[in-house]
Order: sequence, then structure tokens, then C-alpha cells
Amino acid sequence: MAFTNYLMQSLIFGIVFYGYGLGLFGRLGASAALGLGSAVYLAQVMISRWWLSAFNFGPVEWLWRSLMYGRRPPIKSPRSGSHAAVAAA
Repeated sequence: MAFTNYLMQSLIFGIVFYGYGLGLFGRLGASAALGLGSAVYLAQVMISRWWLSAFNFGPVEWLWRSLMYGRRPPIKSPRSGSHAAVAAA
């Protein structure tokens, strides 16, 4: 999920801070920028945790591996679905 999260942070903060988006660079104070950065980070942690409970890789990592190896690796995690219910019982 690291590459996926990196790209998402770049996209989110690019839209928030630069002219092609909201253009807030230099307009937000330090505490507001820290709050925004913390909120994005916490959201990514929660979404990544949810994603990895069902899948082996992040979406960008899966695409990267597919292109590098010339075949699609299994994206579904064996921990998801009915296997997780059996393992928990």
C-alpha cells in the first residue's frame, strides 16, 4: 500500500495546495496544514487497513507487479471471505 498511499497523498495535496486545484499554498496556517495532513494520514491508515484485510496488495502495487511479471498475481487474500470466518471460529 505504500506506493498507492504515496500517489494518493501527492494527488490530494496537489489538488488542495496548487493552482490547478484549490490553490491554498501559503494561505493555510501551520496548525491548519498539520490538521489537514493528519486527517489525510489517518484516513489512509484506516482505508489501507480495510483494503489489506481483503486483498494481498494495494491497487497500484498489484498493477506494478502485473506489469513487471507479465501476469496477474492473485489480488484476493486467502484471509478474506469464508476462510476468515472459519479461521475465527
